Amino acid sequence: MTDMLTVEAARTAVLERIHALGDEQVPLADALDRHLANDVAAIADNPPHDNSAMDGYAVRFADTATASGSTPIRLQVIEDIPAGTVPQRKVSTGQASRIMTGAPVPEGADTVIRVEDTRSEDDWVEILEPEDGVGENIRGQGDDMKSGEVLLRAGDLVGPGEIGVLATAQHANLTVTRRPTIAILSSGDELVEVGEPLGPGQIINSNTPALAAMARACGAEPVVLPVARDTEEAIRASIVSALSCDFIVSSGGVSVGEYDYVKKVLTDLGAEQVLWRVAMKPGKPLFFCLLQETPYFGLPGNPVSSLVSFLQFVRPAIRKASGLAASQWELPTTVAYMEHDVDNRGDRRSFLRARLAWDNQGRLQASTAHRAQGSHMITSMLGANGFVVLAPEERVAVGGAVTVQIVADLGSAAAG
Repeated sequence: MTDMLTVEAARTAVLERIHALGDEQVPLADALDRHLANDVAAIADNPPHDNSAMDGYAVRFADTATASGSTPIRLQVIEDIPAGTVPQRKVSTGQASRIMTGAPVPEGADTVIRVEDTRSEDDWVEILEPEDGVGENIRGQGDDMKSGEVLLRAGDLVGPGEIGVLATAQHANLTVTRRPTIAILSSGDELVEVGEPLGPGQIINSNTPALAAMARACGAEPVVLPVARDTEEAIRASIVSALSCDFIVSSGGVSVGEYDYVKKVLTDLGAEQVLWRVAMKPGKPLFFCLLQETPYFGLPGNPVSSLVSFLQFVRPAIRKASGLAASQWELPTTVAYMEHDVDNRGDRRSFLRARLAWDNQGRLQASTAHRAQGSHMITSMLGANGFVVLAPEERVAVGGAVTVQIVADLGSAAAG
């Protein structure tokens, strides 16, 4: 193991060579799932004026404070104010304006009486029940946001709720961090694309769609390349065609087999090798280099090894290149408690695919028993929302605390 880097050393070596890609401006409609490049403030107050929270009558509270069903207060209705119109008359003592939800409150009025607490006839209204105090049923100007108030910070992710806030704050365009483009290349004579018939000795190319989905989930734009066959010429042509992207990720061809040409081709192209082989399981044969300043990740060919390596190294690189703060680069790590015994008998750090769930005491429980954990067993990723991380020779008994990385949202995870 002496020639292998630790996971931390390998990740540091990668991230030292990754730089933020800069910003771009997009329309609000295209900002979903983008990270803001700058703080964003409200351009104006919202609401822009005092308005009615319901249909009713705008009145002076002092005129209605003693109203009851047996002794109603009778007021003259001087105006109708539908939503989207501007009041024309001031409410004085003994007067009221009929008002709809969202309409501006007229000058002189300080309270809105709900329509269900009134009885009307022609140009008069009787108040049958007063409100609790001045200002009831009125939404004050700027209650939601004040002009100049910072609503979102640089690095925040724009979700559907944020879209609504930004629209209300009158931001038609936003400056966001640029999404990295990632060329995804798989190589191997044995690979057949999804949907094509399998011949003797062939396997489905599952890595490419899985890595493309992983890239997209991490905030990048995948550019899927055709499978490169196991010749130096085909692999060279594919790699050179990928240099227009911000990153290149390949799976397979970086081990020590007779037909593993990717590493050799990269060397021949003048790539600056940064690392090869990491003390982790799965994912040991990881190759990382710079090819004409473009970061190149040569991931292992086994499907689970490929995905685990992507999350440990490519994901942090994507997030750094996207301009996110360093605290957001790596997978969140916490402590969980094992539902069964688990051990790592090897000399490399182990990342076991796990199902994490909260128990009824609010403790996070971890299980790796849902599927076999071989690096070729893609089904071990089914339902896996985390990794149990074990140091070399580490053993944890049932109920023991273990380090876990969170891969997916735990909000709805319930102990089963």
